[in-house]
Amino acid sequence: MNKVNNIESLLSEVSIKNNIEIVDVQYIKENGDWVLQIFIDKDSGVTMSDCEKFSYIFNEILDKSNILQDSYILEVSSPGLNRVLKQEKSFKRFIGSKVRIQTHISINNQKKFLGPLLSFNNGILTINDVTNGVVNINFSDIKKANLETEI
Repeated sequence: MNKVNNIESLLSEVSIKNNIEIVDVQYIKENGDWVLQIFIDKDSGVTMSDCEKFSYIFNEILDKSNILQDSYILEVSSPGLNRVLKQEKSFKRFIGSKVRIQTHISINNQKKFLGPLLSFNNGILTINDVTNGVVNINFSDIKKANLETEI
């Protein structure tokens, strides 16, 4: 298990108790500093107050755990308009929304898809792709997926 997965596992209990979804975790090096980015969401939307509260809570848990040996900067924020979709429940939540998906394998000679998410059943999502029309994609074949917001 890598650091990101360990962090998600460590923080999952407190996030579930507080009805907060950890949408994504990234541990990256920026300008010579390690940055731990945790993107959170909840049904009513995330406020600045939520980000502050969970920054404090997550920081305490992480410091006690010693998962991260390097010094790091913790950033807790909302996933934003083009949020990452990683979990099955996220795909189900955003049925009807426009999504951008990249797959590990080619489907109809294509690895990048864009269009409304029509359904998600039994590990298979159906998208109405702008290039190929209706396409079925196995959840396990997804490399990356995001909501696609039109402004």
